[in-house]
Amino acid sequence: MKNWIVFLLLAASFSAFAQKRIPQSVNFRKSVENKVRKGKKGVPGKNYWVNKASYKMDVSLAPLTGQVDGTEDITYYNNSPDTLKDMVLALYQNFYKKGLCADYNTAPEKQTDGVKIKSISVNGMVLNGEKAKQVRTNLYLTLDQPVLPHSTAKLHVEWSYLAREGNTVRTGNYGEGRHFVAYFYPKIAVYDDMDGWDKADYLGITEFYSDFNDYDVRIHVPKDFVVWATGMLQNPNEVLQPKYAQRLAKAKKSNTVVSIIDSFDVQAGNITKQSNLTYHYTATHAPDFAFATDKDHLWDGWSVTVDPKTGRKSFVDASYEKESADYYGVAKIAGEALINYSTDFPGVPYPFPAMTIFNAPSGMEFPMMCNDGSTQPLSSTMGLTYHEIAHTYFPFYMGINERKYAWMDEGWATFFPKKYFKDYAPDFDFHGSRVQRYLQIAGTEAEVPIITLSKDQHNRLIYRNSSYNKPYLAYYFIQQYLGEPLFKSTLQGYMHDWNGKHPTPYDFFNSFNTHSGKNLNWYWKNWFFDKNYADIKIAKLADQGIYLTNSGGLFVPIKIVVTPLKGKPITIKKELDFWKNGLHKRFIMLPLQKNEIKSVEVNNWGRIPDTNLKDNFIEP
Repeated sequence: MKNWIVFLLLAASFSAFAQKRIPQSVNFRKSVENKVRKGKKGVPGKNYWVNKASYKMDVSLAPLTGQVDGTEDITYYNNSPDTLKDMVLALYQNFYKKGLCADYNTAPEKQTDGVKIKSISVNGMVLNGEKAKQVRTNLYLTLDQPVLPHSTAKLHVEWSYLAREGNTVRTGNYGEGRHFVAYFYPKIAVYDDMDGWDKADYLGITEFYSDFNDYDVRIHVPKDFVVWATGMLQNPNEVLQPKYAQRLAKAKKSNTVVSIIDSFDVQAGNITKQSNLTYHYTATHAPDFAFATDKDHLWDGWSVTVDPKTGRKSFVDASYEKESADYYGVAKIAGEALINYSTDFPGVPYPFPAMTIFNAPSGMEFPMMCNDGSTQPLSSTMGLTYHEIAHTYFPFYMGINERKYAWMDEGWATFFPKKYFKDYAPDFDFHGSRVQRYLQIAGTEAEVPIITLSKDQHNRLIYRNSSYNKPYLAYYFIQQYLGEPLFKSTLQGYMHDWNGKHPTPYDFFNSFNTHSGKNLNWYWKNWFFDKNYADIKIAKLADQGIYLTNSGGLFVPIKIVVTPLKGKPITIKKELDFWKNGLHKRFIMLPLQKNEIKSVEVNNWGRIPDTNLKDNFIEP
């Protein structure tokens, strides 16, 4: 008997110790050893660095054929302590190239020859053959002259590709001259302290990873085509007829929505200058650059205050098809999203000078732009707009590696709109809908731990569960546990520490521990690392209480409703940490004796993702 007591004490001690730690990868440990990151504190270390690039581009688009031709001059800043003997550039349009086995297959008639690199040089040295080799969606460069630590490299690239009509995964050619043009230029991959060069291929499901760059871009299109893009238009008077340039200027100063182009204007034509056009856009400290064009779109815009302390404003506009009935209110919704996010939750001022919502059959975020389809009802329009704008913070403010950790941005972009649905669709149960989506896969063999690398998830249902639905629930329940004020200040602390950098999951977990003042490793390990789901069961009704089990293992709060033989029902609540010290046969005292009780129920009201509700009810 004595030996068993010692064993149980040791087991309990080991369990308590394990809860204080979360698994860490070897490359993260190495980063901590090199003082690039401070492990337990969850902040950048004294040797932290991040690389960047400045792009100067000329891009020509033939809207009716989809032909894209471009040249770019890039200055790459190697702020790392490493000597770079090679470089990697992303060629995302190879996604449609013949022979690529992607997550979304392109029909044979829509496949292309991919990106044609006409010329590429690094520091004046032309590279070709094996020194500039395309492999799937990357271009690998072998440098004749290495890029030394804390130095720069100059690249010149000339390229072209064909954007076929109907190739519209996140971006593309929507026909009749309407385009959303993204992932269109050879882009230097991220080089970081965790993996070196990002060599992951773009195969469709997982998204992107970017440094914070500067862009100076001239976009050439035929007359009658209006161009919207990342950043700010520098030459409106050179491309728009005076009436529309004046309306644009008015909208940038107005605190109500201004119609810049309406359906009568489109019918009359003569909106742009009547010659070939060059739109000049610039953007600073932006993770990427995209643009869109159409000759028949309507255009609304206004200016909203995103930082009340300084009075800083951002221009918000919507470009849309006249048939898109829901879009007549999107500029207003988008502006209110910027205000809400900036001043309420997360309470971090929107960091960019503009936000454009472009109407095309998609749903995708870009720096200062969204490419969104029309949808009904209003709750869907609102949800889509708020979701895509939320990505401004994750990944565009925080530099998340979406290829590896999609939950670090998609989970937040799913979570942020929840607070604001009461204003647009109070009858829509946003949280309940997420619970039901998660339950479609919860506890099945297809459910993988959230921490599983996103780039290894090639099934859409698996990916969306581990990137959107379950992370949303994880953030929701830890918010309920901490309380909204502490949760908000903790999130703000994390965002402040990692703005403009590249946080990993371990930085996130440790940052939340630090800013909340609580060791939450027991929660992080249970929700993010373990293969858990919730299955709460009333195992036994005793004389003075009930025994509960949670065979799925996922820590969730519970609400117990005790219905007496006489009187009103009594509700007992237990928080997440109720399960910390064991999942089997947890005992809960009840305020009534067994002979005074009519029934006991663990009732989740659709708020808690319990996979089996049939064993949540018991009678004496």
